[in-house]
Amino acid sequence: MRTSQDEKIDEEIRIDEMTWRRWLNYAFKRAHGLFGEGLEYYFIHQDDKVAYVKVNYQDKDLFSSAITTYVSSDELVGYPLIASIVQETSNLSNLAVSEHDKLWLQKEIEEQQNDNIH
Repeated sequence: MRTSQDEKIDEEIRIDEMTWRRWLNYAFKRAHGLFGEGLEYYFIHQDDKVAYVKVNYQDKDLFSSAITTYVSSDELVGYPLIASIVQETSNLSNLAVSEHDKLWLQKEIEEQQNDNIH
């Protein structure tokens, strides 16, 4: 997530999970009205301006269009916020993450495999 074209401002602003949730909900509502408010998603992992979000396969296009077209007002952090989708995959094993993020990703993959067994 970015706040501006000014890298200094982007470095100073911190985005927590609640701000992410509010931003996503605003984006869904703006793009898809009441139907957008019903989009289900959950955070696999969130670290400041990077969030890994899981959505139902059927909702991926609605999710994508809402994210890529929405620019928030400055009410959340004092500056408008925009987000972009960096990766999209239907298989967590294909997700490219840094060394720092491999632990939570492995845990999520194991939980998904356990859910598939039951």
